[in-house]
Amino acid sequence: MTTDNWDLGNWKLAESIDNPYKKKAGFTAGNKILFSNTPGKTTSKLITADAKVKFDFTLGNNSDAIFYIQGRHGIVLSNTRAMGAIIRPDGTLQLPEQNAGKAVGLWQTLEVTFSDAPFGGALIIEKVTLNNVVIHQGYVIPTKTSNEGPLVFENKTGSIGVSNLQYLKYGNEKPLKLSDLTYEMYETYDWNQQFAPKSTTPNDKGTTTTLTKDFGAGYNRFLLIFRGNLDVEKDGSYSLILDYAGKGSLKIDGKDVIPAENGESYRKPRVAFLELTKGKHPIEIRYNKVWWRAELGLFAAGPEIRPYALHAGTSLPSPQAVGEIDIKPTSQVEMVRSFVMFDGKKRTHVISVGTPAGTHYTYDLDQGAPLYAWRGDFADVTEMFHERGEPQLLKPKGVKTTFSGKPTVAMLANANANMPDTLDAYKELIYKGYALDTEGLPTYKYQYSGAELTQKLVPSADGSITTTITANGSNNLYVKLGEAKNITMVNKGLYVLESPNNDSYIQLDPKLKPIVRSNTKAGQEIILPLTGSVSYTILW
Repeated sequence: MTTDNWDLGNWKLAESIDNPYKKKAGFTAGNKILFSNTPGKTTSKLITADAKVKFDFTLGNNSDAIFYIQGRHGIVLSNTRAMGAIIRPDGTLQLPEQNAGKAVGLWQTLEVTFSDAPFGGALIIEKVTLNNVVIHQGYVIPTKTSNEGPLVFENKTGSIGVSNLQYLKYGNEKPLKLSDLTYEMYETYDWNQQFAPKSTTPNDKGTTTTLTKDFGAGYNRFLLIFRGNLDVEKDGSYSLILDYAGKGSLKIDGKDVIPAENGESYRKPRVAFLELTKGKHPIEIRYNKVWWRAELGLFAAGPEIRPYALHAGTSLPSPQAVGEIDIKPTSQVEMVRSFVMFDGKKRTHVISVGTPAGTHYTYDLDQGAPLYAWRGDFADVTEMFHERGEPQLLKPKGVKTTFSGKPTVAMLANANANMPDTLDAYKELIYKGYALDTEGLPTYKYQYSGAELTQKLVPSADGSITTTITANGSNNLYVKLGEAKNITMVNKGLYVLESPNNDSYIQLDPKLKPIVRSNTKAGQEIILPLTGSVSYTILW
């Protein structure tokens, strides 16, 4: 949604906004950001009862604002009261599941999906996500009037900027359907013969008006093949979502839009995005039941179309519930060794440290590098312990900041030399274990190019982490404080690191003179010579 679609009131249009910690902070006029530094409202020209809305926002010091769904159902955007709280009709607050807000001046992201109740008399706030953390689900607000209205931002005190507002306005149409379906069912072998059919002649076949797994009832292993047409009411962009327990594939117009996979999977939906013309399109759906109970579903969706089922209601039961296994540090520091996904790859020599203060981090022992820091709940370890626990993955649960994952300390020929992306964990950076302090926090020890290194990360209750690094016995060492698309000094000793969905601050002694360098893969990086000891704090 462009800024032209708003009745501004006393709000302004800006190209950019200064960080509030900058002296004489202001804004530059433009057409990218809705900005307000005085009390008042701005109202969208969009009227909707059923939509998904997503936007970025940033708050100044001591700022309090409200985002209104349909002009009257408010969600708090604030750093002076509960961020993300829903305002009930009586004015009290439905508090979020956890505080997922970020520090003053950083860009944040809110996404909310809402709909009018099917039988009226209520607005359903289906889901609210703040900075990739779910803070509300399935909250119902009783109403007495039509659940339709504009989107509104109200600045109560301080300042707020809003940008990148996107929305999907859902309708009730269902332009895709299946027709002329036939089916064939074959009993199959077990996994040792790759679930191949036992015969070239189907055990059962016929015509059907319904896509369902029930044609294989009574067989422990089977293959179902459905063929027919996908009827499209109008040209458009659509998605088809295949959901099953076992093996599956989908063809449209003879093309593999969801190819057969090598292995088997349990309820991991696979999506095909298609441009379809009005008319009939031949469709083929293949489904193999393996060791799980039979489950098969196909959904259709589009830019303004909520996903809806093309299968029988009984064909896709609710997934088998898996209770979440989590760790909650209550009275002492918790340390967990696990695997962690980082930048699309599995890091295998990792420790995660959770504290009762509510601030936590994950650290790569091989590279001497922090991976994530987060505030709120500690860790979901379900994939470490459920069934075989094969993935061995730990997942952070709170609002997090992501580090470069590259070595924190490196020896450079000079200040212009490149910091390495990795170090050899067996020949260059040698991990020598850790020692615990009286609070239970580890100090990591390394040998590197003749130097004895230590690195200690201390989380605090205010949502920051202070890192202290010491070195003895070597020269020309540098510390990589961070990297980002843009790095700017906003005040002496305070730098803001800006990357999409990953803003943070670095705070250090104003007497220190770090070097900000451009032309890195990430955009910019900030480094500091390491002589003796250096400390800095990350805030997000």
